[in-house]
Amino acid sequence: MTHPRLSVSALCSLNWSFDQDLALWRELGIRHAGLIGMKLAEDREDKVARFNAAGLRSSTVVCGGLPLGEPDKWDEARAKVIDHLNLAAETGGKSAYGPPGRSTGAPWPEVFEAYARIVEPCVAYARERGLSFDMEPTIRTDVSFVTTLRDAVDVAERTGVGLIVDFGNCWMERDLREVLQRAAPHISLVQIDDVKIGPTTDRVNLGEGDLPIHRLMDEVLSAGYEGVFDLEVLGPSVEAEGYESVIRRGVEKASALLTEMGI
Repeated sequence: MTHPRLSVSALCSLNWSFDQDLALWRELGIRHAGLIGMKLAEDREDKVARFNAAGLRSSTVVCGGLPLGEPDKWDEARAKVIDHLNLAAETGGKSAYGPPGRSTGAPWPEVFEAYARIVEPCVAYARERGLSFDMEPTIRTDVSFVTTLRDAVDVAERTGVGLIVDFGNCWMERDLREVLQRAAPHISLVQIDDVKIGPTTDRVNLGEGDLPIHRLMDEVLSAGYEGVFDLEVLGPSVEAEGYESVIRRGVEKASALLTEMGI
């Protein structure tokens, strides 16, 4: 049985259509799903209606990174964020997120200031509507100048953005338990996955990689997290095996883990 606090990200089936995602989510009894805005762009009203009719709620909506080094594109980027926040509300959720954007090459504090300026209207819009605009720190420097959860907390405290915590990005950070305690007031969603450690990033299902999953879960729960857990597995192994079997097994394993942890 699918755990009620489990979400499945549409990133797990990156190249599937929304209709394919929805069919599998319904079959598996998923209650929450992480949406990709682009998959709902065409015929959005119809897709939102069918998503809601299936009894699903969005755990978050992915809206991509920000063009920090191109101020002439900031208004366009803000409009996109606001549209994705509206999509989150339309699908029963409260969050839209993306990586903060790659470094401009300026010193880190200056890049931080650019990020603060570009997101200020987005954060204000979200707060007015009871929503949260979030960022995900990631080790991928092609999309993020914030590569640690520790730095992400500084960004959240200054800007008011929420935080997406992903095991695959933060698992080996120094003093992670203490960092999670500090991050706790800002965490909107925890994404769970395992990683095969190697020269390329390969996200796999829980127990199929090298991460200390039980320790990570314990540290997140000790920080007081009470939200849903978003399954996000993607990479070469997923593409080679095929989405459906990976997701079916992932839901089973993740549900068992959440039950085992007493959630």
